[in-house]
Amino acid sequence: MLCCAHRAIRLAELWRDDAPGERRAALVEDGQIVEIYIQRDLHWTLGATGTGRIERKTPAGSYVATDEGTEILIRGKANAAEGARVTFEITREAIAEPGRIKPAEGRVLEAMPEASRDKDGMWDDRLSALKQDTIRNQAFDDAFDAAIAGASHIGDVTVSFQRTKAGLVFDIDGIGDPLVINRMAANEVARLLRLYQIGAMVMIDFVAIDSKARRIEIAETFDAAAASDLRPFERSAVNGYGLMQVVRARPRPSVLDHLFGTRIASLSDETQALSLLREAATSSGFGPRSITARPEITTLLASHKWQSFTQLCERQVGARLEIIADESASGYGHVHVAQS
Repeated sequence: MLCCAHRAIRLAELWRDDAPGERRAALVEDGQIVEIYIQRDLHWTLGATGTGRIERKTPAGSYVATDEGTEILIRGKANAAEGARVTFEITREAIAEPGRIKPAEGRVLEAMPEASRDKDGMWDDRLSALKQDTIRNQAFDDAFDAAIAGASHIGDVTVSFQRTKAGLVFDIDGIGDPLVINRMAANEVARLLRLYQIGAMVMIDFVAIDSKARRIEIAETFDAAAASDLRPFERSAVNGYGLMQVVRARPRPSVLDHLFGTRIASLSDETQALSLLREAATSSGFGPRSITARPEITTLLASHKWQSFTQLCERQVGARLEIIADESASGYGHVHVAQS
C-alpha cells in the first residue's frame, strides 16, 4: 500500500478594492487576510520616473523640485549643478512619520525610459508579483480595525502598538504564565508586521523573563511565525528586560503610515478625505451625492490636486458630487445621496 504524507495546501486569493485616489489589495490565504497593500495616487510610487530641477545641494544629497510640484531627494553626489534639469527614478516612496514627512528618494537617470509605467501599470505589476489563485473585487474594511485601535487582543493577551519617529513600538500585557503570554504575543506581532507591511525599526517589549533559555524560545517563536513573511529582517535577542528589536527595509509606507500620516493616534486629513470619497463612490442611488465634512477635509477634496479623484467619483456613480464644509461635522464627515 502506498502512503503519501499530507502537505498543507494554501489557497491564495487577491482581493482588490480600488477607489478614487486610493487602491487597496489584500492577499488572502485559506480565508484569512495576511497582507494588505495600499497605493495612493497623490504620491510618487516606487519605480516611477519623472523630471525636475535641482533646487539645492546639501550634505544629505540633492533636492529636486519635480515638474509635478513635489520635492524628492537624490542621495549622494549628483554631477549636475543647482538649477540643472534631471531625469530620475523613485527608489523609496515618501514616508510620513509622527511630526514629519520623509521625502521620496530617487536616483538620476541618463534618459527617460522608452516604456514608462503609469500608476495603473505599476499597481498591476505590484499585484501580479503576488502568488494567488484567484482575483476578485472585495472590500475588507474590517482588516484595518486593529491598526486604527492600535491594539490586538488574543484571549487575555493584549498587543498594543504605536508609531514613533524612531519606529513602531509594541507593548505586551497579559494574565498568566509569562512564557505563554510572550509566545502568543510573538506570533501576533509577526502576523501584524506582515499584515500591515511594516518595515524600518520595530521594538517589542515582551513581559520580562529571567531565564535565557526561555527568552531564546520566545525569539525562535517569532522567527517561526515570521517565516511566512518573505521580507528579510534582522533581529536582536530578547534581553533581560524583555526587549527585542526587529529591523526591515522600508521602501514604501506601511499601512499605518498611510492611515495616520504625521499623526500618532488619529487618522490623517488625507485618509479621512479618501475614506469619504470611497464611501461616495460606492454609495447606491441615482441622485447627486454630497460630502459634508470639516473645512480642513473639504479643502483637500475641493483642491486642484484632488479634482481628478472627485471627477472619477462622479463618473462611477453617474451623478454630481458636492463638497460642503461644516465646522460642526461629527467624526470626519458623512456622505448623503439626494432623492432623484
